[in-house]
Amino acid sequence: MWASLKPALMRESEDRALLTLFLISSIAIPLFYAAGLMYGQRSHLVTAEYWRWWVVHLWVEGFFEVFATVVIAFLFTRLRLIEIRTATKAALFSTTIFLSGGIIGTFHHLYFAGTTPAVISLGAIFSAFEVVPLTLVGYEAWESLRLSQPTKRAPWIANYKWPIYFFVAVAFWNMVGAGLFGFLINPPVALYYMQGLNTTPVHGHTALFGVYGMLGLGLTLFCLRALNPGRTWKQGALRISFWFLNFGLIFMVIFSMLPVGLLQAWASIERGTWYARSAEFMQSDVMSTLRWMRVPGDILFATGAAVFAWFVLGLVTGHSYRDQKDIDLDPPLPDSLKERKPALAGR
Repeated sequence: MWASLKPALMRESEDRALLTLFLISSIAIPLFYAAGLMYGQRSHLVTAEYWRWWVVHLWVEGFFEVFATVVIAFLFTRLRLIEIRTATKAALFSTTIFLSGGIIGTFHHLYFAGTTPAVISLGAIFSAFEVVPLTLVGYEAWESLRLSQPTKRAPWIANYKWPIYFFVAVAFWNMVGAGLFGFLINPPVALYYMQGLNTTPVHGHTALFGVYGMLGLGLTLFCLRALNPGRTWKQGALRISFWFLNFGLIFMVIFSMLPVGLLQAWASIERGTWYARSAEFMQSDVMSTLRWMRVPGDILFATGAAVFAWFVLGLVTGHSYRDQKDIDLDPPLPDSLKERKPALAGR
Protein backbone atom coordinates (compact mmCIF):
# COMPACT_ATOMS: atom_id res chain seq x y z
CA MET A 1 0.00 0.00 0.00
CA TRP A 2 2.87 2.37 0.80
CA ALA A 3 4.54 1.67 -2.54
CA SER A 4 1.31 2.40 -4.37
CA LEU A 5 0.39 5.53 -2.41
CA LYS A 6 3.85 7.07 -2.02
CA PRO A 7 3.78 9.11 -5.28
CA ALA A 8 0.41 10.64 -4.36
CA LEU A 9 1.41 11.28 -0.74
CA MET A 10 4.63 13.04 -1.78
CA ARG A 11 2.64 15.49 -3.88
CA GLU A 12 0.83 18.45 -2.34
CA SER A 13 -2.86 18.00 -3.08
CA GLU A 14 -6.22 18.39 -1.38
CA ASP A 15 -6.76 14.64 -1.19
CA ARG A 16 -3.51 14.06 0.74
CA ALA A 17 -5.26 13.90 4.12
CA LEU A 18 -7.77 11.34 2.87
CA LEU A 19 -5.00 9.20 1.39
CA THR A 20 -3.00 9.41 4.63
CA LEU A 21 -6.00 8.15 6.59
CA PHE A 22 -6.43 5.39 4.02
CA LEU A 23 -2.79 4.33 4.47
CA ILE A 24 -3.00 4.41 8.28
CA SER A 25 -6.13 2.25 8.30
CA SER A 26 -4.50 -0.19 5.86
CA ILE A 27 -1.49 -0.59 8.17
CA ALA A 28 -3.66 -0.84 11.30
CA ILE A 29 -5.73 -3.71 9.87
CA PRO A 30 -2.96 -6.36 10.08
CA LEU A 31 -1.45 -4.83 13.24
CA PHE A 32 -4.64 -5.00 15.28
CA TYR A 33 -5.70 -8.34 13.85
CA ALA A 34 -2.49 -9.65 15.42
CA ALA A 35 -4.12 -9.04 18.82
CA GLY A 36 -6.17 -12.17 18.18
CA LEU A 37 -2.93 -14.20 18.10
CA MET A 38 -1.75 -13.13 21.57
CA TYR A 39 -2.64 -16.37 23.31
CA GLY A 40 -1.12 -19.80 23.24
CA GLN A 41 -2.16 -23.43 23.33
CA ARG A 42 -2.35 -23.52 27.12
CA SER A 43 -3.72 -20.01 27.72
CA HIS A 44 -6.76 -19.68 29.94
CA LEU A 45 -10.05 -19.35 28.06
CA VAL A 46 -10.62 -15.93 29.63
CA THR A 47 -7.32 -14.69 28.16
CA ALA A 48 -8.12 -16.09 24.73
CA GLU A 49 -11.60 -14.57 24.77
CA TYR A 50 -10.21 -11.18 25.82
CA TRP A 51 -7.92 -10.96 22.80
CA ARG A 52 -10.58 -12.39 20.53
CA TRP A 53 -12.91 -9.56 21.46
CA TRP A 54 -10.13 -7.09 20.79
CA VAL A 55 -10.14 -8.41 17.23
CA VAL A 56 -13.90 -8.07 16.99
CA HIS A 57 -14.03 -4.51 18.29
CA LEU A 58 -10.72 -2.87 17.45
CA TRP A 59 -10.17 -4.65 14.16
CA VAL A 60 -13.65 -5.05 12.72
CA GLU A 61 -15.53 -2.19 14.38
CA GLY A 62 -12.50 0.08 14.51
CA PHE A 63 -9.95 0.08 11.75
CA PHE A 64 -11.80 -2.03 9.21
CA GLU A 65 -14.78 0.31 9.53
CA VAL A 66 -12.45 3.28 9.05
CA PHE A 67 -10.97 1.59 5.99
CA ALA A 68 -14.42 0.98 4.52
CA THR A 69 -15.51 4.56 5.16
CA VAL A 70 -12.37 6.06 3.64
CA VAL A 71 -12.48 3.79 0.59
CA ILE A 72 -16.09 4.63 -0.21
CA ALA A 73 -15.51 8.35 0.39
CA PHE A 74 -12.40 8.32 -1.80
CA LEU A 75 -14.13 6.50 -4.65
CA PHE A 76 -17.03 8.94 -4.50
CA THR A 77 -14.58 11.82 -4.87
CA ARG A 78 -13.10 10.11 -7.93
CA LEU A 79 -16.59 9.79 -9.35
CA ARG A 80 -17.02 13.54 -8.71
CA LEU A 81 -20.07 12.92 -6.55
CA ILE A 82 -18.72 14.62 -3.44
CA GLU A 83 -15.94 17.12 -2.83
CA ILE A 84 -12.66 15.89 -1.38
CA ARG A 85 -12.88 18.34 1.53
CA THR A 86 -16.34 17.07 2.45
CA ALA A 87 -15.21 13.45 2.17
CA THR A 88 -12.17 14.11 4.40
CA LYS A 89 -14.26 15.75 7.12
CA ALA A 90 -16.79 12.92 7.05
CA ALA A 91 -14.03 10.30 7.20
CA LEU A 92 -12.32 11.98 10.16
CA PHE A 93 -15.62 12.31 12.02
CA SER A 94 -16.45 8.68 11.33
CA THR A 95 -12.98 7.63 12.46
CA THR A 96 -13.38 9.41 15.79
CA ILE A 97 -16.70 7.74 16.55
CA PHE A 98 -15.61 4.33 15.26
CA LEU A 99 -12.47 4.25 17.39
CA SER A 100 -14.14 5.60 20.53
CA GLY A 101 -17.02 3.17 20.06
CA GLY A 102 -14.64 0.30 19.40
CA ILE A 103 -12.36 0.84 22.39
CA ILE A 104 -14.96 1.76 25.01
CA GLY A 105 -17.51 -0.49 23.34
CA THR A 106 -15.30 -3.47 24.21
CA PHE A 107 -16.50 -3.15 27.80
CA HIS A 108 -19.92 -4.61 27.11
CA HIS A 109 -18.27 -7.98 26.48
CA LEU A 110 -16.83 -8.04 29.99
CA TYR A 111 -20.20 -8.87 31.57
CA PHE A 112 -19.23 -12.27 32.89
CA ALA A 113 -15.87 -11.00 34.16
CA GLY A 114 -17.57 -9.24 37.07
CA THR A 115 -17.34 -5.77 35.56
CA THR A 116 -19.44 -3.08 37.24
CA PRO A 117 -22.77 -2.05 35.66
CA ALA A 118 -21.49 1.48 34.95
CA VAL A 119 -18.64 0.18 32.78
CA ILE A 120 -20.91 -2.25 30.95
CA SER A 121 -23.42 0.55 30.30
CA LEU A 122 -20.66 2.72 28.85
CA GLY A 123 -19.70 -0.14 26.57
CA ALA A 124 -23.25 -0.60 25.33
CA ILE A 125 -23.78 3.14 24.78
CA PHE A 126 -20.56 3.73 22.88
CA SER A 127 -21.09 0.63 20.81
CA ALA A 128 -24.49 2.04 19.83
CA PHE A 129 -22.83 5.35 18.81
CA GLU A 130 -21.34 3.54 15.84
CA VAL A 131 -24.73 3.74 14.14
CA VAL A 132 -24.30 7.52 13.74
CA PRO A 133 -21.49 7.59 11.13
CA LEU A 134 -22.98 4.57 9.41
CA THR A 135 -26.18 6.54 8.93
CA LEU A 136 -24.19 9.43 7.51
CA VAL A 137 -22.40 7.12 5.10
CA GLY A 138 -25.76 5.70 4.06
CA TYR A 139 -27.07 9.18 3.39
CA GLU A 140 -24.03 10.02 1.27
CA ALA A 141 -24.43 6.75 -0.64
CA TRP A 142 -28.10 7.45 -1.27
CA GLU A 143 -27.32 10.93 -2.53
CA SER A 144 -24.65 9.47 -4.81
CA LEU A 145 -27.13 6.94 -6.15
CA ARG A 146 -29.61 9.73 -6.81
CA LEU A 147 -26.95 11.58 -8.77
CA SER A 148 -26.18 8.48 -10.79
CA GLN A 149 -29.13 9.30 -13.05
CA PRO A 150 -28.01 11.00 -16.28
CA THR A 151 -27.59 14.64 -15.36
CA LYS A 152 -25.48 17.56 -16.43
CA ARG A 153 -23.14 16.95 -13.54
CA ALA A 154 -22.37 13.29 -14.09
CA PRO A 155 -23.97 11.77 -17.23
CA TRP A 156 -21.39 8.97 -17.30
CA ILE A 157 -21.95 7.78 -13.72
CA ALA A 158 -24.48 5.20 -14.94
CA ASN A 159 -21.50 3.05 -15.99
CA TYR A 160 -20.67 2.67 -12.29
CA LYS A 161 -24.27 2.02 -11.30
CA TRP A 162 -23.74 -1.46 -9.82
CA PRO A 163 -20.59 -0.71 -7.83
CA ILE A 164 -22.54 2.20 -6.30
CA TYR A 165 -25.49 -0.10 -5.61
CA PHE A 166 -23.21 -2.44 -3.69
CA PHE A 167 -21.84 0.53 -1.71
CA VAL A 168 -25.42 1.51 -0.88
CA ALA A 169 -25.98 -2.05 0.33
CA VAL A 170 -22.90 -1.65 2.55
CA ALA A 171 -24.47 1.40 4.19
CA PHE A 172 -27.83 -0.35 4.60
CA TRP A 173 -26.39 -3.47 6.24
CA ASN A 174 -24.08 -1.31 8.33
CA MET A 175 -27.07 0.35 9.93
CA VAL A 176 -29.27 -2.76 10.14
CA GLY A 177 -26.75 -5.55 10.72
CA ALA A 178 -24.03 -3.79 12.68
CA GLY A 179 -26.24 -1.13 14.26
CA LEU A 180 -29.72 -2.52 14.93
CA PHE A 181 -28.92 -6.21 15.37
CA GLY A 182 -25.65 -5.38 17.11
CA PHE A 183 -27.31 -3.20 19.71
CA LEU A 184 -30.01 -5.85 20.15
CA ILE A 185 -27.47 -8.08 21.92
CA ASN A 186 -25.28 -5.38 23.56
CA PRO A 187 -27.14 -4.00 26.63
CA PRO A 188 -26.38 -5.74 29.96
CA VAL A 189 -29.84 -7.31 30.31
CA ALA A 190 -29.55 -8.69 26.76
CA LEU A 191 -26.10 -10.08 27.49
CA TYR A 192 -27.40 -11.86 30.58
CA TYR A 193 -30.17 -13.70 28.73
CA MET A 194 -29.01 -13.80 25.08
CA GLN A 195 -25.25 -14.43 25.17
CA GLY A 196 -24.42 -17.41 22.95
CA LEU A 197 -27.89 -17.76 21.41
CA ASN A 198 -28.90 -17.46 17.75
CA THR A 199 -29.41 -13.72 18.08
CA THR A 200 -25.62 -13.44 17.83
CA PRO A 201 -25.38 -15.12 14.37
CA VAL A 202 -28.10 -12.73 13.18
CA HIS A 203 -25.74 -9.86 13.95
CA GLY A 204 -22.76 -11.80 12.59
CA HIS A 205 -24.32 -12.69 9.23
CA THR A 206 -25.78 -9.28 8.49
CA ALA A 207 -22.73 -7.35 9.68
CA LEU A 208 -20.03 -9.57 8.20
CA PHE A 209 -21.32 -10.36 4.73
CA GLY A 210 -23.79 -7.50 4.62
CA VAL A 211 -21.02 -4.95 5.21
CA TYR A 212 -17.68 -6.45 4.20
CA GLY A 213 -19.01 -8.94 1.69
CA MET A 214 -20.92 -6.24 -0.15
CA LEU A 215 -17.93 -3.91 0.14
CA GLY A 216 -15.65 -6.54 -1.37
CA LEU A 217 -18.04 -7.14 -4.27
CA GLY A 218 -18.45 -3.40 -4.84
CA LEU A 219 -14.69 -2.81 -4.89
CA THR A 220 -14.26 -5.78 -7.23
CA LEU A 221 -16.78 -4.35 -9.69
CA PHE A 222 -15.24 -0.88 -9.42
CA CYS A 223 -11.80 -2.23 -10.33
CA LEU A 224 -13.18 -4.42 -13.12
CA ARG A 225 -15.03 -1.43 -14.54
CA ALA A 226 -11.84 0.64 -14.57
CA LEU A 227 -9.82 -2.11 -16.28
CA ASN A 228 -11.86 -1.87 -19.47
CA PRO A 229 -13.87 1.36 -19.42
CA GLY A 230 -14.52 1.41 -23.17
CA ARG A 231 -16.99 -1.48 -23.23
CA THR A 232 -20.53 -1.62 -21.87
CA TRP A 233 -21.57 -4.30 -19.40
CA LYS A 234 -24.70 -6.37 -19.71
CA GLN A 235 -26.80 -5.41 -16.70
CA GLY A 236 -28.98 -8.51 -16.31
CA ALA A 237 -26.56 -10.77 -14.44
CA LEU A 238 -25.49 -8.04 -12.03
CA ARG A 239 -29.11 -7.11 -11.34
CA ILE A 240 -29.97 -10.72 -10.51
CA SER A 241 -26.84 -11.17 -8.41
CA PHE A 242 -27.35 -7.98 -6.39
CA TRP A 243 -30.98 -8.57 -5.51
CA PHE A 244 -30.59 -12.32 -4.91
CA LEU A 245 -27.67 -11.76 -2.53
CA ASN A 246 -29.52 -9.10 -0.56
CA PHE A 247 -32.92 -10.78 -0.47
CA GLY A 248 -31.30 -14.13 0.29
CA LEU A 249 -29.62 -12.57 3.31
CA ILE A 250 -32.88 -10.90 4.36
CA PHE A 251 -34.91 -14.11 4.03
CA MET A 252 -32.48 -16.31 5.96
CA VAL A 253 -32.49 -13.78 8.80
CA ILE A 254 -36.20 -12.92 8.95
CA PHE A 255 -37.62 -16.40 8.34
CA SER A 256 -35.10 -18.50 10.26
CA MET A 257 -32.25 -17.12 12.36
CA LEU A 258 -34.07 -14.21 14.00
CA PRO A 259 -37.17 -16.23 15.02
CA VAL A 260 -34.93 -19.02 16.35
CA GLY A 261 -32.90 -16.49 18.33
CA LEU A 262 -35.96 -14.74 19.75
CA LEU A 263 -37.57 -18.03 20.79
CA GLN A 264 -34.32 -19.03 22.44
CA ALA A 265 -34.20 -15.66 24.25
CA TRP A 266 -37.75 -16.21 25.53
CA ALA A 267 -36.85 -19.72 26.69
CA SER A 268 -33.76 -18.34 28.41
CA ILE A 269 -35.83 -15.73 30.26
CA GLU A 270 -38.47 -18.26 31.27
CA ARG A 271 -36.32 -21.25 32.22
CA GLY A 272 -32.65 -20.41 31.77
CA THR A 273 -29.89 -20.42 29.17
CA TRP A 274 -29.25 -24.12 29.77
CA TYR A 275 -32.75 -24.90 28.48
CA ALA A 276 -32.56 -22.48 25.52
CA ARG A 277 -29.47 -24.32 24.29
CA SER A 278 -30.59 -27.84 25.17
CA ALA A 279 -31.33 -30.56 22.65
CA GLU A 280 -34.84 -30.85 24.07
CA PHE A 281 -35.66 -27.30 23.01
CA MET A 282 -33.54 -26.99 19.86
CA GLN A 283 -34.83 -30.28 18.41
CA SER A 284 -38.52 -29.46 18.95
CA ASP A 285 -40.83 -29.42 15.93
CA VAL A 286 -41.13 -25.63 15.85
CA MET A 287 -37.37 -25.07 15.97
CA SER A 288 -36.73 -27.73 13.34
CA THR A 289 -39.28 -26.09 11.03
CA LEU A 290 -37.68 -22.68 11.53
CA ARG A 291 -34.26 -24.08 10.69
CA TRP A 292 -35.61 -25.52 7.45
CA MET A 293 -37.15 -22.13 6.68
CA ARG A 294 -33.64 -20.88 6.06
CA VAL A 295 -33.31 -22.98 2.88
CA PRO A 296 -35.12 -20.54 0.51
CA GLY A 297 -32.88 -17.69 1.60
CA ASP A 298 -29.78 -19.86 1.26
CA ILE A 299 -30.80 -20.87 -2.26
CA LEU A 300 -31.35 -17.25 -3.28
CA PHE A 301 -28.03 -16.25 -1.75
CA ALA A 302 -26.08 -19.08 -3.39
CA THR A 303 -27.70 -18.32 -6.74
CA GLY A 304 -26.70 -14.67 -6.45
CA ALA A 305 -23.11 -15.65 -5.69
CA ALA A 306 -23.02 -18.07 -8.65
CA VAL A 307 -24.45 -15.45 -11.03
CA PHE A 308 -21.86 -12.92 -9.82
CA ALA A 309 -19.07 -15.43 -10.55
CA TRP A 310 -20.62 -16.10 -13.97
CA PHE A 311 -20.64 -12.38 -14.75
CA VAL A 312 -16.97 -11.95 -13.75
CA LEU A 313 -16.03 -14.97 -15.85
CA GLY A 314 -17.91 -13.35 -18.72
CA LEU A 315 -15.60 -10.35 -18.53
CA VAL A 316 -12.81 -12.73 -19.49
CA THR A 317 -14.69 -14.68 -22.16
CA GLY A 318 -16.60 -11.65 -23.44
CA HIS A 319 -20.18 -12.79 -22.84
CA SER A 320 -20.74 -10.10 -20.17
CA TYR A 321 -20.14 -7.27 -22.64
CA ARG A 322 -22.52 -5.72 -25.09
CA ASP A 323 -21.52 -5.40 -28.74
CA GLN A 324 -21.31 -1.60 -28.54
CA LYS A 325 -17.73 -0.50 -27.92
CA ASP A 326 -15.66 2.57 -27.24
CA ILE A 327 -18.30 4.51 -25.35
CA ASP A 328 -17.30 7.99 -24.27
CA LEU A 329 -17.07 7.84 -20.49
CA ASP A 330 -15.63 11.34 -20.12
CA PRO A 331 -18.00 13.99 -21.57
CA PRO A 332 -17.30 17.71 -21.18
CA LEU A 333 -17.05 18.80 -17.58
CA PRO A 334 -19.75 21.05 -16.13
CA ASP A 335 -18.91 24.68 -15.54
CA SER A 336 -18.36 24.13 -11.81
CA LEU A 337 -15.51 21.71 -12.56
CA LYS A 338 -13.90 23.27 -15.62
CA GLU A 339 -11.38 25.16 -13.54
CA ARG A 340 -10.32 21.85 -11.91
CA LYS A 341 -9.77 20.03 -15.20
CA PRO A 342 -5.94 20.40 -15.26
CA ALA A 343 -5.68 19.10 -11.69
CA LEU A 344 -8.03 16.19 -12.42
CA ALA A 345 -6.06 15.31 -15.52
CA GLY A 346 -2.84 15.33 -13.50
CA ARG A 347 -4.25 12.79 -11.07
